[in-house]
Amino acid sequence: MSATSAPRGLKPIGLLGGMPFAGSTREYLIKSGYATAIFNGDVVGLADTANSTDDGFIVREPVASEVNPIGVFLGVSYTDPATGQLTHKQFYPGSIAASDIKAIVSVNPFTLYEVQADDAIAQTQLGMTADLVQTQAGSTTTGNSGVQLDASTASVGGELFKIIDFVDRVGSTIGDAKTDVIVMMNQTEHAFLADAIT
Repeated sequence: MSATSAPRGLKPIGLLGGMPFAGSTREYLIKSGYATAIFNGDVVGLADTANSTDDGFIVREPVASEVNPIGVFLGVSYTDPATGQLTHKQFYPGSIAASDIKAIVSVNPFTLYEVQADDAIAQTQLGMTADLVQTQAGSTTTGNSGVQLDASTASVGGELFKIIDFVDRVGSTIGDAKTDVIVMMNQTEHAFLADAIT
């Protein structure tokens, strides 16, 4: 798989230190009518805009220019305004008019995520940081994100994710053309660990 581009966003697989990911999440509100679609595996954060009525609601973080990231989006629930039924989805389609839109978010800053890079990641880049890149649109069929780790940004700088390990399984090895890696959010970038929401 990691010789072929197959973006799917960030998938939680465990916690730093060896504990498995057991589905521990928190729910945060998305503002009614928020127009941007959010897909499973996208990075989300808290709005902080000139319009204070938006503050405190979940938004999709712009790729490679995140402002207040808190974690990774894993799904949503809301009362469908057309049917009146409680609806659960893998992705938020955007522009839903409802007062109970709840994003399911993986917020633990020590969560490990599997993500595919858009190019090769070498053994020598273990421990470096890197940003994300949007290589495909999110899929309304699978609900999955279209982001990958941006291999060109791997450095010792302050990018959003730190490369923790490589995925070692059949069809996935270190240095593959589209290397599957394990990452963790850079602690200096996580909004809940920073001094203040900016």
